[in-house]
Amino acid sequence: MPRENHQTFSGNRIEVRVDDRVIGLIQSVRLSDNYGLEDASGIGDIHVVEHVPSKAVHSVSISNMALVRQNLRSELAQMNENGEAVMRALIFDIVILSKGGPGPRAIGAGEILREIIGCSFDSGDVDITAHRITMQSGQFRALDVRGQGL
Repeated sequence: MPRENHQTFSGNRIEVRVDDRVIGLIQSVRLSDNYGLEDASGIGDIHVVEHVPSKAVHSVSISNMALVRQNLRSELAQMNENGEAVMRALIFDIVILSKGGPGPRAIGAGEILREIIGCSFDSGDVDITAHRITMQSGQFRALDVRGQGL
């Protein structure tokens, strides 16, 4: 009798949220965390005793982000129109959810695997096609991350 795989993440959903409203979906995301480790050693001792985190930098690279709201300008009224708008830019969250599935070891549907909080647009490319606005690639910086599912 065939069995189902229950240990592999497959078909997860990646949402873009503003104030807990889903405004977009992402097809591919790469998360990077850097804690700016600095060497700690004593005076007169060349041996490092420990590595001390000095600054948490959370970077996000995405490809193929589709914004799903009909009136994009009302949802993201301050999203990078020009240099001045960037100074007041809207921040948003990216949430990676499990698809879930049957079986004793499967993660429940809709469980948050990782939440990237307070994302700000850094750079990217936008492709405008009929009936939707799609960001082909983008780089973001986040204020914090939560979740141990990934």
